[in-house]
Amino acid sequence: MINIAIVDDNTAFLQEMKQNIEACKEFTADMVCDTYCSGADFLQADCGAYQLAILDMQMAGMGGYEIAQKLREKNENAVIAFVSGVVLPEPEHFRVQPYRYLLKSADIDERMRDIGELLLETKRRSRREVAEVVSDGEAWRVPVGSILYIEKTKRGSRLTVEAGAAGGRKTLQSNERLEDWYAQLCAQGFEYAHTSYIVNLRAVTKIMQNELTMSNGDRLGISRTCSKKFHQSFSLYFHKKYKRGAKE
Repeated sequence: MINIAIVDDNTAFLQEMKQNIEACKEFTADMVCDTYCSGADFLQADCGAYQLAILDMQMAGMGGYEIAQKLREKNENAVIAFVSGVVLPEPEHFRVQPYRYLLKSADIDERMRDIGELLLETKRRSRREVAEVVSDGEAWRVPVGSILYIEKTKRGSRLTVEAGAAGGRKTLQSNERLEDWYAQLCAQGFEYAHTSYIVNLRAVTKIMQNELTMSNGDRLGISRTCSKKFHQSFSLYFHKKYKRGAKE
């Protein structure tokens, strides 16, 4: 499922943009488009679950840039588009990495072209963020960010995931070897804490020399063999995250 949000205090424009998006040839059955009349309403919803956010730059109370800053705290990979009638891009706006600027005055052909490109980019990022977990007789597609850690088992591996990521299940069995999962996910912030499991660095809430705590409360040991590389990877990952957050 790909979730799209439009945030604008002009209700007429909200409905017009929603209709344009749903009429675009790149809009598919697995997409849902929601509208919000204020930044506060959007942020009170589960804003981090939206893969595409189209934000009006000028609204009463909270403008698009401020909303985008808060969205980035919850979703680093969301596609953000700013829309405005008059506001031009400012250097600080690029700190939240907007993908496109849309003008309300643009003709319909230009708008539909921009919407199509936004949807294509959102699909591309969503494919990259979903892991396919296959086991005997069943298959799951779960967000990569919802995977807390992956353990080696006799017949493949076991994934521990966030609540709600796979229905009511907390773990998923997989036919893939741990080594194969690491090859897929190392570039997305997964690292060996032990030769028998890899962890999602984003899901680590506390770390000590020989132990870490995950966001679900699970405590995992850091083996002597993996300790040096794990701590280096952890420091590097959060240094990058801190620098990105400081710019926002």
